[in-house]
Amino acid sequence: MKITLDAVTIGTGLGAAVPPLTLTLSEGEPQVVAVETDERPLLVSMLIGGRFQQDAGRILIDGAEDAERLRRAVALVDTPFVAEPPAGISLAAVVAEEFSFSDRPTSARAVRAFLETHGLADYAKLPLRALPPIDRVRLFSELALLRPGVGALVVTSPERHGADPTGWYNELTAIASRGIAVVIVTDNTTRDILISLGARDAYAALES
Repeated sequence: MKITLDAVTIGTGLGAAVPPLTLTLSEGEPQVVAVETDERPLLVSMLIGGRFQQDAGRILIDGAEDAERLRRAVALVDTPFVAEPPAGISLAAVVAEEFSFSDRPTSARAVRAFLETHGLADYAKLPLRALPPIDRVRLFSELALLRPGVGALVVTSPERHGADPTGWYNELTAIASRGIAVVIVTDNTTRDILISLGARDAYAALES
């Protein structure tokens, strides 16, 4: 799967919420898209995932403009305001809700079995805020992949939860090795760390 943003913008001129953005995303190592300002990670994530209509430019999936396929194929992971559960809800409730999106049984037994598989059963009844950041990134990514047809993940601002980026980057690398396109939308500081760990710069991919 290959996703291309070709001079995509939200807004115009100096006040554009997203200035012209051109990048290429594909399978392999996790890719990083560095953006600044508070709202831009959310907007860029939504553009990549086909959840927001750009004002200019093109968004292609495997060379074609197909917004419906893009929405089906790309899952937003822990994206603020869009895919971020309330911090006080129990982890079990979060998993049950994700199961409902994936047409899986939402019983307490099914949820507990899933959490046991991922070594997180002890957190089942605890509020989401208690889940360590590395486990949060890993679990939310795995839950997103349960949805039919998903072949790409956009992980938004994982650095906001703290923890050494190395830990959650290693988890995302393991997921990418399964043939999943993994895109990390983050800030410039975290981008530099991730590239040092082996991530690909989505902007640089245009030159290769």
